Amino acid sequence: MATKGKDMAVWGLDSERLKRRALAMLRWLLDPVRRTPVVVTSALLTLLLTVLIVNLIQPVDAARAERTTAAGASSTSTVSVRRFPKAHHPSKSASSSSVTKNQTKQQKPDPAATSAHPVDWLKPSQQVDYPDPAAHPGLSLEVSLQDQRVYVRDGSELLYTMYASTGMDDSTPRGSFRIQNERGDHFYNPGEGMGARYYTSFLNHGVFLFHSVPTDSRGGYIKEEADMLGIRPGSHGCIRLTVPDARWIMQSVPTGTPVLVK
Repeated sequence: MATKGKDMAVWGLDSERLKRRALAMLRWLLDPVRRTPVVVTSALLTLLLTVLIVNLIQPVDAARAERTTAAGASSTSTVSVRRFPKAHHPSKSASSSSVTKNQTKQQKPDPAATSAHPVDWLKPSQQVDYPDPAAHPGLSLEVSLQDQRVYVRDGSELLYTMYASTGMDDSTPRGSFRIQNERGDHFYNPGEGMGARYYTSFLNHGVFLFHSVPTDSRGGYIKEEADMLGIRPGSHGCIRLTVPDARWIMQSVPTGTPVLVK
């Protein structure tokens, strides 16, 4: 009995202790004063974490948006330039337009300054109109033996550039001459076994001529001779030209026009 009474006393003590703990826990949970610090602390921590996350995300989104905008603008610009070439605006001043025009005339390109390939001797040397001699009182023809070109000038202004093939072994005379009266549609030299079309004399009245690429006895163009045009000398002293270039000189360049061979 003593042992049993002792056990009952111990159980009662433990039961009382558990009851006090349960009541203390219940009181803590129901006491708003004690709950407030925990709730406020949790809320503050939540708010702080939210602000921190927003601040971290916004710069990334802004940078991504900026890159997207820039890429879109670049793509639009590229398409715009490709589809809509820059227009010419005629609102520039007359003086500016005049300067540009004069510069263009002074800097007309050589049609094939460094080309070593045969040219199309059935076509004009340049895809521009031949100059009108009536509009150029200072018209002259300058033959460059080194370049194998004929430069049509008005004073210092370059108007047109022609392919040429001059005399082999330096047989084209150098110096200052003038266009002479002798000119015609066709000639043939039996001694050389070839002729040409559209000839115009510049020395010795029919001896030294501007004319087309050579023709054979039947009037057909000799391709092997024509392929030298603009590349190297091939004649016996005359100045060979494309067919249209020779025709223009024969039909349009006045007698007395200066010719410089150098």
